[in-house]
Amino acid sequence: MKITALGTNGWFDSQTGSTNCTLIQTDDFSIVLDAGYGIAKIKNRVDFSKPVYIFLTHLHLDHIIGLHVLDWFTFDQPLRIIAPAGGLEDLKDFMRRPFTTNWDQHPYAVELIDADDLSEQGFPFEVSALPLVHAVPDTGYRFVIEGKVVAFVLDTAFCDNAVKLAQNADFLITESGFLPEQGNPKTGHMDPAGAARLAREAGAKQVLLIHFGANVYDSIEKRSQAVETGRDIYPDLIMGVDQMEFIL
Repeated sequence: MKITALGTNGWFDSQTGSTNCTLIQTDDFSIVLDAGYGIAKIKNRVDFSKPVYIFLTHLHLDHIIGLHVLDWFTFDQPLRIIAPAGGLEDLKDFMRRPFTTNWDQHPYAVELIDADDLSEQGFPFEVSALPLVHAVPDTGYRFVIEGKVVAFVLDTAFCDNAVKLAQNADFLITESGFLPEQGNPKTGHMDPAGAARLAREAGAKQVLLIHFGANVYDSIEKRSQAVETGRDIYPDLIMGVDQMEFIL
């Protein structure tokens, strides 16, 4: 299994990277986690003859704006897009004219699924979902793929469900939306120390930080300096940058 960080910025694209998108690839399928403009980079990476699944945490634009480029791809099998729990109708309202192509009028089949209905889908992997703490309804995911646990816990304050999703994960992908000591439960974002605390309490084995708020992290150097402040709590925090790859 290969995991690639395609978009590591929060809020907007900048010289430091594209907005949120992470790709998981196996020999049999691909999973796209959030659909910021980083999703455009799957063009030359994904085998479109195999199943592709897109899981969305929430409907802020930096997590779904890349759905506007779906017509650029050709999916040979039905594309399955998982909306955050309870967000299916809102997602349909976004994926329509005049904003973009209607979700059911792409040149290939598209199926929209609510994260509340994951157990009924017969995916070729295990996946569970829990609500997280954010300014809007937000869903985190826990996958079991080829015997490995991958947790995707984005745009959230530190909370019990984040720890549950990340428990003993082989690979945790989480966020550092704020600068050190700026984490704020009301807006639902962590700073590096909050992410490190989550990693430590969950016992995660590898931890990748993405969703660096582009407004405050305006250079990769600022990312590096900030991530270093979390390493007193969890020494092996990985600072995400676009195009970074991992093999599990």
